[in-house]
Amino acid sequence: MVEAILSGLTALLTPQAILFMLIGVGYGLIVGILPGLGGIVAMTLLLPFTYGYELAATLALLLGAHIATIWGGSVTSILFNVPGAAKSMALVFDGYPMTQKGQASRALGASATAALLGGLVGAIFLALSIPIVRPVMLALGPSEYLMMAFWGLTLIATFSKGSLLKGLIATALGIMMAYVGMDPVTGTPRFWFDSIYLLDGISFPVAMIGLFAVAEMIKLHVKGGTIVDRVAGKEGSSVLSGVKDAFRHWWLVLRSSLLGLWIGVLPGVGASVGGIAAYAHAAQTSATPERFGKGAVEGVIAPDATLGANEGGGLMPTLAFGIPGGEGMAILLVAFLGMGIVPGPQMLTTGLDIVFTMVWIIVIANLLTTLIGLTISSRLARLPTLNPKFMIPLVLSVCFFGAFATRGLLADVFVAAAFGCAGYFMDKYQYSRANFVIGMVLAEMIERNLHISLGLYGNFFVFTRPITLAMFGLILITTALPFIRTRRNRNRIQREKN
Repeated sequence: MVEAILSGLTALLTPQAILFMLIGVGYGLIVGILPGLGGIVAMTLLLPFTYGYELAATLALLLGAHIATIWGGSVTSILFNVPGAAKSMALVFDGYPMTQKGQASRALGASATAALLGGLVGAIFLALSIPIVRPVMLALGPSEYLMMAFWGLTLIATFSKGSLLKGLIATALGIMMAYVGMDPVTGTPRFWFDSIYLLDGISFPVAMIGLFAVAEMIKLHVKGGTIVDRVAGKEGSSVLSGVKDAFRHWWLVLRSSLLGLWIGVLPGVGASVGGIAAYAHAAQTSATPERFGKGAVEGVIAPDATLGANEGGGLMPTLAFGIPGGEGMAILLVAFLGMGIVPGPQMLTTGLDIVFTMVWIIVIANLLTTLIGLTISSRLARLPTLNPKFMIPLVLSVCFFGAFATRGLLADVFVAAAFGCAGYFMDKYQYSRANFVIGMVLAEMIERNLHISLGLYGNFFVFTRPITLAMFGLILITTALPFIRTRRNRNRIQREKN
């Protein structure tokens, strides 16, 4: 084991590997900032460069770029309400309100540090836990994944802004939008109105860019002024205060990292679900849940710690079983085959040095990304104070470019604009955009696993599967907790008045 650890580190100390690591991290940060792209696109574009170079250098290029996109996507989510990718969506809930209050530097510092700590936890897990987690993975089936998706829906109450009915309507609209296109199980076309474009469904990144980014620019144009509130902006913030926040909430970072690992290990769940689940967990376990959605730093720390740890968790099934933990890991699996790496149990014996090379890449790439991020955060935090005459055209140009780049279709640009108008009116009349996106993210996961569970286990699978039943009970408890807490607070206030 010690020999494999040292061998993995030695492989990364060559000039080519160091150069490729730096190129990958820098490239990943740039691609991560562009809306709608993220780690999947970053790794796909690098695939032609995976031949003819050192194995460690090629892995450093791919994984370094993929890891750097995590914080790159967080930057635009926090500063402009523009999720860089689907997995960064949860960062807009509290990151952008922090920017509006003049705390952009603090939010960026907390984001970079939480991602680093989560990444380190993920690397340690990858190094130690493959033999332990294997039987757990094999024990879970589609019914357990279904319960995880239902758990994500418990976040609806958090974002309903006083009207649970409006929150439910927004969620239902998101679910309906996700059902446009082909049924993932039967392949039946639905709601396509004889349009070839709609057969592929509504692209989630395109819808997300419109709902948040384009809508926010419309709102800024109508309201006038800058993103940062002039009065709130005087409070100021610093990158160092964000770093301290991440360490002060170490218990939340640890819990969120473990959640990210768990979701990363489960094949096909994806990092976007992990970010939502981490945010839900942070809000539901907080002593002051009313602060969430208004600029709570915990709402930035939890998703980023989860996303950082998710990469280590996602590598585990990819390496040990050849089953990608998410879309990014599927691209990495293609690269593995091209480099002659054959995932499977032998990776834990004869290929252990390669495993530890990847562990070291995760550690070093996270350190580099955080170091660069903390260095430039204070400068990036000034961007939201730009004159709207310059900022609105700039942000809209980047958004529409990102919408087009997701699938190379001009129609996606018009769809993003349409969702921007819809997002503006949803925000104006307090129909939660967050709930819409949560419904859209979880709809396919719910539908696919419900179909499979009914086919495999029958109509009463919830009661015949012990793990599913336990998870269902946990969902009921976590859903009831916010209402119980609110009722207790109301009773306490009433007693104090009496």
